[in-house]
Amino acid sequence: MSSRRKYLNYTTPWGVDLARVAQSGWTPFLIHESGYQPALENWNHTGVDSPFWRFYYNSKPGCHLMFEGSKIPLGPKCAVLIPADTVFDCCGPVKASHFWLHFTTARPGVSMPARPMVIAVDDMLRAMLGHLIETHREAAGELRDHRLHHLSAALLHTVFAALETEAPPVMPERLVEVLALIARAPHWKLTNPFLAERAGMSVERFIRAFREHTGQTPAVHVLRTRVRLAGEALALTDKTIDQIAVEFGFPNRHYFSRMFARQVGCGPGEFRARQRVRKDG
Repeated sequence: MSSRRKYLNYTTPWGVDLARVAQSGWTPFLIHESGYQPALENWNHTGVDSPFWRFYYNSKPGCHLMFEGSKIPLGPKCAVLIPADTVFDCCGPVKASHFWLHFTTARPGVSMPARPMVIAVDDMLRAMLGHLIETHREAAGELRDHRLHHLSAALLHTVFAALETEAPPVMPERLVEVLALIARAPHWKLTNPFLAERAGMSVERFIRAFREHTGQTPAVHVLRTRVRLAGEALALTDKTIDQIAVEFGFPNRHYFSRMFARQVGCGPGEFRARQRVRKDG
């Protein structure tokens, strides 16, 4: 009787070891929404300023974005990738045949431009977008939604793989764990001594290593993470502002509102109202 051989090696001499890429700072795409409408009557929105990323594609020409006075056309030959907290206008002089993704991702240590990025739609992307649009036309159901999730993630991976950005430095595993902790437990007391202890470093060495690999101090990263997560909660949940302040590590609503306005440009109440107006409209 033959016995099955167990292959315990994670890597071989013939493949590419990608474990180091997993340490480079990308978080998985958290896709909040995938949408498609073949003929939106009114696609005119000013001052769009969401805390999440967006991907836009229109299969028919005629609509465009405005960003800092520049017109960015949308049509079958180009899509647009928009980082979080980028303020722009949607302009729909004609009915918009519009596909969109709202998602969250982060890449510490690499500077991404705070502006819409035009993505050329080649044959591969066009086929992927066509598959997604056809899936949206299927009857609603759990299986359809699972397909939309996987197809949307594949599309985003394809788009991000084509971006010509610098490769981030490989991040030490101890720092990766600290970043995961900050995102997982923003309500904790995330002081430099506490985080340094979790990383197994002195405070001075931890701050220096953190800045080297993320481009910011631990305190700045903690604040920005808390504000980003709070912004998502404001946009996507019905929790009160007081609840959100406590949940994401702010001592009270007043301090939360002040820090949120400093980072985002408006208070949490106004931010939520803007999101609701656009969503309901």
